[in-house]
Amino acid sequence: MKKIYSIFFLLIVYFTISAEVSLAQQEDSAVIIMYHRFGENNFPTTNVTLDQIDQHISELIKDEYNVIPLRDVIKAFKERRELPERTIAITIDDGFLSVYEEAWPRFKKAGIPITVFISTESVDDQYETSMTWDQIRELDNEELVEIGHHGHAHAHMPELSLEDAIKDIDIADEIFQTELGYIPDMFAYPYGEYSPELRESLEDRNYLATFAQFSSTATSSRGLKEIPRFAFNENYADMNRFKLIINSRALKVKDILPRSPNLTTNPPVIGFTVESNVSNLASIGCFPSHINGAAKVTLLGETRIEIRFDEPFPQGRSRVNCTMPGPDNRWYWFGMPFFNLNN
Repeated sequence: MKKIYSIFFLLIVYFTISAEVSLAQQEDSAVIIMYHRFGENNFPTTNVTLDQIDQHISELIKDEYNVIPLRDVIKAFKERRELPERTIAITIDDGFLSVYEEAWPRFKKAGIPITVFISTESVDDQYETSMTWDQIRELDNEELVEIGHHGHAHAHMPELSLEDAIKDIDIADEIFQTELGYIPDMFAYPYGEYSPELRESLEDRNYLATFAQFSSTATSSRGLKEIPRFAFNENYADMNRFKLIINSRALKVKDILPRSPNLTTNPPVIGFTVESNVSNLASIGCFPSHINGAAKVTLLGETRIEIRFDEPFPQGRSRVNCTMPGPDNRWYWFGMPFFNLNN
């Protein structure tokens, strides 16, 4: 009888510990990767070499990573369900031919799901470097592939009137409906650029989520609009950076200022409040993309961060990346995009 009680006790302890371990390995965090071209060495700012993508895939198939479809990440965020730590989703923008010829065979062999955001104009006009609709339909029929919406002309949408930006999306809608039989319900802003007015207009379209392009680990606490994605190209795809990013975790914040990425004051006054259970905020470093070094960071109280620098952002897209050491040698990573369209 004592033996039975001992076994029963051990089983209770085992399942209690297992439940605690399982809980500890869940988090409201995911890394979303963004690629464009593969092996197109004439376009280094949007290309990764074949050797680089082979190395990335070799790392992603290791047991410690949880690579899942982008839609599954978004559903978890929407339902406020935590994900296994080191959850990753792969996205590819524009629809270049090298996706079909080089990237997809590699991802398929590795069993890695991908979401391909298509800009319809280059496909419709049969650009030499773009996939055809037959090739896109072939990918669309694959279990591991989902097609996303990337507008028509791949325009800098904040530079368009709101009417023209919506017209661009409407044109793509019609083409998607004709060529695929449906309109994709996940939208990636071309160049990751958006305006508050465009964002508000797109809310009526009931997209499951919309995606931007700036370095930050994604979390449900920032909502399902302008979800961040880490971009990779030849100059920023080495394995040290890749491992750092795919092992990062989201720094959950609120009360972010400024509220819009479109600058009205340059340089902007930047601030955010960090979730109260994050400790050691004095170790945070924040790095504007146009400055060679860190900005001045002020900790107000226990959780409020303010960032100041004197040099204004240049014309175009800029960003601020804030990182700090986290548990298990993984870095917290929080980023903010900025668009200077007024100079």
